[in-house]
Amino acid sequence: MASKVTALLKQLLGAVIVVTVPRLACLYGQKGGEFFQKLARQIADLLVTLALPAACALFVLGEEVVILTADLDFAPAAGAMKLLDLALVFSLLGWFYMAAVLVPARQEKAALLAISIASVVNVSLNFLLIPAFKEAGAALATLLADLVTCLACYFLAKKSARLLPSGKKLASSLLDCLYVTGSCWNLSAEVDGSRKGEIFVQNRQKALVNR
Repeated sequence: MASKVTALLKQLLGAVIVVTVPRLACLYGQKGGEFFQKLARQIADLLVTLALPAACALFVLGEEVVILTADLDFAPAAGAMKLLDLALVFSLLGWFYMAAVLVPARQEKAALLAISIASVVNVSLNFLLIPAFKEAGAALATLLADLVTCLACYFLAKKSARLLPSGKKLASSLLDCLYVTGSCWNLSAEVDGSRKGEIFVQNRQKALVNR
């Protein structure tokens, strides 16, 4: 369940990448270096602006989201979803560097190398972490694998373009994260510490029974 919620959010935010990659590829192919750099930086800024606050919100409201989308029995999956929420940011940036830079630059071998390294890291960590930490171990392995993919794609892509998010946008996004985190903490406290939490669970269970 945790992976489904995170995958849905990744698809929504990933639409930014999907719709802009053809334009970026066209600019790169036409050697429009200045325009390519400008548009790519704007997209990187937009991804960070959207992904960081969204990840913070789901991190704080993990248990409530799991209960709303599944059932009270799935509440322990909230811990795994929080780790996957953190992985979302690295996953989107790695996807962006790969699809927007490496592939248009005809560096498919570099992209394959990055994916291969991340796959080896993911499988190895799954064998090590799942027996001890179960679903949390699998989520942690995914987080570290996405981090490796992001770093590998960035270092391979920076030969063609330097696409780190701008400091101004990153600082603005971090401020947004603080605001979102504080708001979600207040909401979570209200749900957990009042009658609203019981009503929330009861309504959700009734909805599941009536399906």
